[in-house]
Amino acid sequence: MSDILKHIVVADSIGIGLHSSSKPIYNNISTAFFLGVASHAIMDIAEPDFTVNWFNPVQLRSASPFLGIQAGGIIFVLRVLFRETRNDRRAFLLRMAAIIGAVIPDIIDGIYAILNPHAWYSGQLLFPWHTRTWQINPMSMWATTFLSLCVLAGRFLILPLTLFKEREQT
Repeated sequence: MSDILKHIVVADSIGIGLHSSSKPIYNNISTAFFLGVASHAIMDIAEPDFTVNWFNPVQLRSASPFLGIQAGGIIFVLRVLFRETRNDRRAFLLRMAAIIGAVIPDIIDGIYAILNPHAWYSGQLLFPWHTRTWQINPMSMWATTFLSLCVLAGRFLILPLTLFKEREQT
């Protein structure tokens, strides 16, 4: 429940892909939101990332470099999104719907954990992929940071090159 950057970057890429579709079933806000939630679940199950213990001040302070990188990356992604979609309201709505879908599970479980700290410590949160009982070996803070930066680089280096090649071929 800490690697929001990775969820936002992947969801933004999903929104870009959906916007490029001419089929209404794909190019709609509901699909974007659902795929954002689904991508969140898949990523959390596939690799249990580093989780910040928000209730322990010492551990929270030691995670400050991780949180700073997360915040900086999120600001960067959102600035790019606003810049790229300033003249295309539909693209903005699709990309934001996917992003909201990708972060809403963490927001809901975060609020639930604040209201019920026992659920946090016992690993019994509302979304089943957030239950920590099955996550035997979560990644370290630095491994999660490295993975987030790799996903970020993929989105801003590889995806634009792919889209550029597609435009050249048409």
